[in-house]
Amino acid sequence: MFTPAPPYVHAPPTAARPSLTTLPVHLVHRILLLTLDQQATPSRFWSDAEEERVRRLWALFRGLRGVSRVFWLVATSILRAHYLAPFLNLIKPGYSSDPFPFESSHLSDPSLSFDPSAGGSVYAERGRETAVLDRFIAVRVGEELRRVESELSEGSGAEVDIFQRLQPAARIEDLLSTLPPHFITPTSILPSPPPPKRTLPLPQALVSISLTPNWAQVWINAQVVSLARKGGGKEMVLEVRRVGTLEGVVARIGEGLDDLRLGLVGWGGRVQ
Repeated sequence: MFTPAPPYVHAPPTAARPSLTTLPVHLVHRILLLTLDQQATPSRFWSDAEEERVRRLWALFRGLRGVSRVFWLVATSILRAHYLAPFLNLIKPGYSSDPFPFESSHLSDPSLSFDPSAGGSVYAERGRETAVLDRFIAVRVGEELRRVESELSEGSGAEVDIFQRLQPAARIEDLLSTLPPHFITPTSILPSPPPPKRTLPLPQALVSISLTPNWAQVWINAQVVSLARKGGGKEMVLEVRRVGTLEGVVARIGEGLDDLRLGLVGWGGRVQ
């Protein structure tokens, strides 16, 4: 005997009016992926497949990300996955890379649920190297578009600066969280750092790294560090001699902070 179906009951009206921005995340993810698929969503106006590919990526980067917070997060995740391999291929030999130190940097699971009405920046809890990857995406998308629009277009040289200066420094900044907590207070523990003082531990959110050919400089900033690093003052904590690997530089920074704690080197001093 089959149990009869329950009687029909009219569903009450939903509190929010259905719209594109209220779709589940996995559906938004699928829709945005299809906008990049030339076979699934063919265009009547394109004649060159490479130009169409580039223009679709540009539309995802410049247009669709601005629809809503959910679109921004999902589209950014798709772009990061798309450009991750080219980014890793350009890392300098001997240097390490981890563009996704935090789970929030990459929606690896498109069914991931989160509150789309949550406030705060869409870049909250973004790793320093994740910010460098985002800049690489912006540069690469723009240069690809200029290249398909004109054969006379020349590269800006911005990628050279990214991999010679920004990526190594950002990777070191992320690796600072591996130092003992009496040297560095991880960002996850201190989301709203107090004003900097000449004391240890250093709030990781306020620490930035500057690299010269021979030295790595540790700076404490008056404001939370962003990729643009505009506004507010900063003071150098110490500088250490660079070694062959980024992990080695972080180890030298740890030794330098220990010397600073013991009074063997002054604030802003140099550790050989």
